[in-house]
Amino acid sequence: MESRLKPGFNGVSGASDSRRGYMGGAPAVGSKPPVDCCSVALRVFILAATLVAAVLMGVDRQTSIVQVTIADTLPPLQVPVTAKWSYASAFVYFVVANAMACVFSAVSLAACRSRSAVVPLMIGDLVVLALLFSAVGAAAEFGILGERGNSHVRWGKVCHVYNKFCERAMAAVIVSLIAAFTNLVHLMLAILDIHKNSYY
Repeated sequence: MESRLKPGFNGVSGASDSRRGYMGGAPAVGSKPPVDCCSVALRVFILAATLVAAVLMGVDRQTSIVQVTIADTLPPLQVPVTAKWSYASAFVYFVVANAMACVFSAVSLAACRSRSAVVPLMIGDLVVLALLFSAVGAAAEFGILGERGNSHVRWGKVCHVYNKFCERAMAAVIVSLIAAFTNLVHLMLAILDIHKNSYY
């Protein structure tokens, strides 16, 4: 009787096929899988975007003259005050998270031809995705606080004084957000590709 079992149903060929799509097509036995150009392009874009975001925030600094009134009978003092990214823990976390995402993207590009790196790369992509979105959220919240202030706790606005500082920080947040969504798209495409090539 002719067997009607689908290829891979017994787990022999399906195991290799189910892992083929993350960084390329199905490899021959004993050979490295071919590189998926779309996946490589997305990883290169993530690497460049996270690098740009980390550098933009890491060099963000501005010194402005602030008037300080000591007494009503005395003229206000002109005091130079510096705003720097390292003064805010949210911005420090943002720089560290984007730097880690950039390093991981470089490592993943170097390991894209290794079949044994499929699962570690997917786990790393999930961790990087969580890092980027959490860092963007933290930095954006701190930026909104600087832009609008908080009347409930009497925190005043600062972006009207440090406008260039806030503009560079917002640019870094936008670039990092684009990198986070690109990473999400890349991970979704990889999961769909593995599911499409799986016989289970």
